[in-house]
Amino acid sequence: MLLLLPSLTVAAAQPSMKNILERMRLAGGNVYEAHIASTSVPEPSGGIAEDDMQGTRFLTRRCISDLCEGSYFDGRRWYSVSLNATALPRMPESDPSERALRSDLSLDFLNRRFTAAGGRIRDGGASSFEGKPCRRIVVSQPSMVPTQLCVDTRSWLLTAIRDSDGNILALRDYRRVGRYRLPFEVYRNGALLRRYDSRTVVEAPLDSPQGLAGAFPTAIARASLDPHSATPIANCRIGDRDERCLIDSGNSGLAMSIELAEALGLQAVGAFRVSGLGTYATEVVRAGPLQMGTLQLPPANYVVLADIHRYGYDLVLGADLLAASKVTIDPFEHAITFAPSSPGDDADSVALAFENLVPVIGVTLDDIRARLAIDTGDQSNINLSWRFYADHPSLFRPQRTEPVAGVGGGSTQLIGRIESMRIGQYTALNQEIGTTQNLLGTGDGHLGAAFLSRFTIVLDYPQQRMRLLPAK
Repeated sequence: MLLLLPSLTVAAAQPSMKNILERMRLAGGNVYEAHIASTSVPEPSGGIAEDDMQGTRFLTRRCISDLCEGSYFDGRRWYSVSLNATALPRMPESDPSERALRSDLSLDFLNRRFTAAGGRIRDGGASSFEGKPCRRIVVSQPSMVPTQLCVDTRSWLLTAIRDSDGNILALRDYRRVGRYRLPFEVYRNGALLRRYDSRTVVEAPLDSPQGLAGAFPTAIARASLDPHSATPIANCRIGDRDERCLIDSGNSGLAMSIELAEALGLQAVGAFRVSGLGTYATEVVRAGPLQMGTLQLPPANYVVLADIHRYGYDLVLGADLLAASKVTIDPFEHAITFAPSSPGDDADSVALAFENLVPVIGVTLDDIRARLAIDTGDQSNINLSWRFYADHPSLFRPQRTEPVAGVGGGSTQLIGRIESMRIGQYTALNQEIGTTQNLLGTGDGHLGAAFLSRFTIVLDYPQQRMRLLPAK
């Protein structure tokens, strides 16, 4: 690839940058204004890839029938999107490289508002790409990294993008789509990245994923918790059956036991691979509505689990339940409440990040920094991933071993103690800590119910904050 060669000396006068941009608008259209929906077959395992873009926003999903999961870029940062269209942010808080790529692919830099917002478009002179003449331009803005583009000087269509890491995207097979001309093939460093089967213009604007829309009332909803359980378990009703629900912040969505799915006579709507202490393929069913205290969830997709009925509950309610409101789990009053999210006092709160729709916080274990998932469904105190403990074997000396069981299988946990753990404004001394073989987990391990049940926990996913309130 010969993108961005030194400018060639030519006899004829080169068109001005203003003229180049106007020719690009005439050739491809104001693509940045349109909601473009695209589909492609991703791989032999089946399913359809669905990509939607509008300006710098981008939604990509992998769908089998009506069952989809994927990612959403809001023009600033990425979000993970669950089977129920719940979206939670990923780290980092801003992705200037992705913003630059989305600006280039949607031709957002042709929007006159781009330069009004501080964007710059510089002329890089004549060049060539794959043996064909092109005009090189450099695009930058304060909120994105600079990129270098090659524009075909015969068609005035964008043919290549080079990012700050040196990766080259080649855009090929342009076709007419409504008022626009769009590429149907995208290559990265010479390898096919996406070949679209269809691209269409959607009249409605691109919406962000909404999750279980309308699930939460504007007033406070409340349910009672089992006073005999360290993990938060509440009675609930689905279909015509009274069941027990585990409220599990370590779960990325919703799940039910295979026994309950069979009792409700539910048919599979898709497939899914679950991971815990092991992995296995299973089905997804659609069920509901679900009533828990004064809270009602609308019909939703549930992953079917073959190994939870023996623990005394048949429903697991994770990110799809917790994502849209401020949730208070009170083990002293044995209650869980749901209230509208709102900014609060950050003085005694801890910042939440999210990995795969699971909340993660920073802690200090003795003098070692770690990132632990908040996992109300894990009965342990501090449960490190096997990888993290292997990297820090001096953190604790194992004093005993215990068998453990969970989703996907069983394992062995090595258990010891550490002198202290620092979390937010609290220091907890002489803490039990363990590590579990086969635990892939989220972050560097999990902060489980044995620790969390000492506090009233306020989880505010929309504000990305958590408060720990000890017993009065």
